Amino acid sequence: MTDSNAKSSGSPDLDAAPGQEPTHENQHAAQESAARHAARTPPPAHEKPEPQHLRDLFDNATFEHHYQPDSTIVLHGDRVQAMYLIVSGTVRCCTIDPEGRRQIFRFAQKGAVLGVADIDKWHFTAEAVDHVILRSVAQSTLRQALTANPRLCQELVTRICDLLRKDERQLLSLAHNKAPERLLQFLTDFAAERGASGKSHVALPMCRRDIADHLGLSIETVSRAFSALKNSGQIEMPTFESYRICPPAPVA
Repeated sequence: MTDSNAKSSGSPDLDAAPGQEPTHENQHAAQESAARHAARTPPPAHEKPEPQHLRDLFDNATFEHHYQPDSTIVLHGDRVQAMYLIVSGTVRCCTIDPEGRRQIFRFAQKGAVLGVADIDKWHFTAEAVDHVILRSVAQSTLRQALTANPRLCQELVTRICDLLRKDERQLLSLAHNKAPERLLQFLTDFAAERGASGKSHVALPMCRRDIADHLGLSIETVSRAFSALKNSGQIEMPTFESYRICPPAPVA
């Protein structure tokens, strides 16, 4: 009589007694089981490379913020929760005194970072001049990256020093230069930041009032300064909203 509990000859003996030599069938079954388990187990996620530049942090940020002209991006006194990279467009950074007078101290363009010198609260108001696209990195992510990589700290210090130099240059211009000189310096710097060559025309996204509040002048004075630069051949303006810096005339 055949034992009903006996295993058929075709069934692998998976319950071999301890110390018993595994059969060929046992080994084959164990290999198949291990292969099935490996297929069900997801491979380990690849670790992201350590960021070498601040730009690398923004490259990992897939979400973009869009702002329409004249909309507010950050407000003076608000809590700083992120740092922003300008992907496209122009941002005016300004402060307003208790009497309501506005001073625009910077027009930030593509590639500029907002928030490198702000720790807890924004010390200025940022507004979109035209259609602006930003990428953001959370403040907590930034702090972790700076702690792990001293190279990022050095880049941050370099950016802050560049901003300080620009602010000092702006203060010197406001204190000593006449209106046409202030305007020409602004137009030259704006074209350089856009990477425009001397032969190409540069679009001015901001209005005359914005330029006046940046240069510490009235709108009427800015208009006269534009006329003076055109009449002297220092700039060329085919339209009201574009210009080109003209090379100086050769000395006879």
